[in-house]
Amino acid sequence: MSNPFAPPNESPHDLYNERTIIDGLFLGAIAYGIHLTLFIWCFYLLLQKKKSRSVYFLMLYVLLLFAMGNIGNGTNIKVGELTFVDNRNFPGGPNAFFATGGGPVGLTCNVIYIINSWFQDVFLLYRFWMFFARYGWYWTVLPNLVFLASFTLSLLLIIMLCVPGITLWSTISINLAIPYWAISIALNVIITTCIAIRVLYMRHQMRQARVGSGSEYVTYTSMTVESAALYTVNGLIFLVSYAVNSPIQNLALPVLGQSQSISPLLIILRVLQGRAWSSTT
Repeated sequence: MSNPFAPPNESPHDLYNERTIIDGLFLGAIAYGIHLTLFIWCFYLLLQKKKSRSVYFLMLYVLLLFAMGNIGNGTNIKVGELTFVDNRNFPGGPNAFFATGGGPVGLTCNVIYIINSWFQDVFLLYRFWMFFARYGWYWTVLPNLVFLASFTLSLLLIIMLCVPGITLWSTISINLAIPYWAISIALNVIITTCIAIRVLYMRHQMRQARVGSGSEYVTYTSMTVESAALYTVNGLIFLVSYAVNSPIQNLALPVLGQSQSISPLLIILRVLQGRAWSSTT
């Protein structure tokens, strides 16, 4: 039986797309709550540490991640308000307004999350260096080149998004965004694979030396956290749905923005608790 109160002139697909937009706002808010919890936890532990240059650096890094997470979540919610409240009678309905990008507020949200991804990738590169620096600088060449490509494409994407009339769903934006996110995810996959191999190799060495099983260091949890696989999986879900223009992208994108901060904070938390892998591991 049809709903007599359903919005006129909107297909079931239109309604489904609008539902995913709203649901994405809630999922993004939940992810922000996780980010907030990790921020408080990490900052509290940092305050307990003896003050040093590295501690101050981590404080600044954590604060920057939290600031960008706040701006990203706040502007994302505001875009939802603009879509379903302020512009509810926009020609074509909420879907049509959402497709415009949300104006300056939506632009701010997208730009902040892109910049946030730089911070995450640089942190992962630093962790990669900690694992492999002892083997020579050339080990870091490929990850650095991949990051440089990702950074260049994302910078071009930001420039294009600032052009009036260009949104995240414009053809030129899609042509930049897909390779940008693909390369960014590839960077995470490369680092994930290398760190996982390193961890498994260290477990083998510990067993050979009969100094323990090493299981406390090489659980799947530690490998997942250390390699920031959370962002990789989330990024793949978004990338595929974005490439095929599926409404699922509306669910994945807000979470992706926050996971860019959650992944580094999980690693920092393990560092502060003395459970993270280091260059001496």
